[in-house]
Amino acid sequence: MLIRDVIRNREPYSTRASSTVQEAAEFMAAKNIGAVCVVDEEGRLLGVFSERDVLNRIVVAQRDPFTVKVGDVTSELRAVIQCDETPHQALERMELIGSRHLPVVDGERWVGMLSMRDLLRVEVGEQGDELKLLHEYIQH
Repeated sequence: MLIRDVIRNREPYSTRASSTVQEAAEFMAAKNIGAVCVVDEEGRLLGVFSERDVLNRIVVAQRDPFTVKVGDVTSELRAVIQCDETPHQALERMELIGSRHLPVVDGERWVGMLSMRDLLRVEVGEQGDELKLLHEYIQH
């Protein structure tokens, strides 16, 4: 299985760097997501904006989410994952950078976001398949 298979039928959520933190937070809450990719006006990937950014860079710093722009408080882009890489590679990269989210790219083009939850679903699905095969083997 490749990353493109994991995110195949998912809408790629993003916000513009020019959006306010309040707008981004409302969008994330409505979509029930913990992080969103930040793109410029041409759709190029700039970074990732997460719940932690809201907590550390807005709430704790006592900044106004209605006036601060997402681009001013977005985490730098530390890593991405290519569509043709594997969930195992994604997990290793997440561990390396200490993140639960990775933007997904196809070459230079941003196509979506991968979360730790996605990788857990893959792992549980694969273990379920293995158990099913073992069970069938034992029965025959």
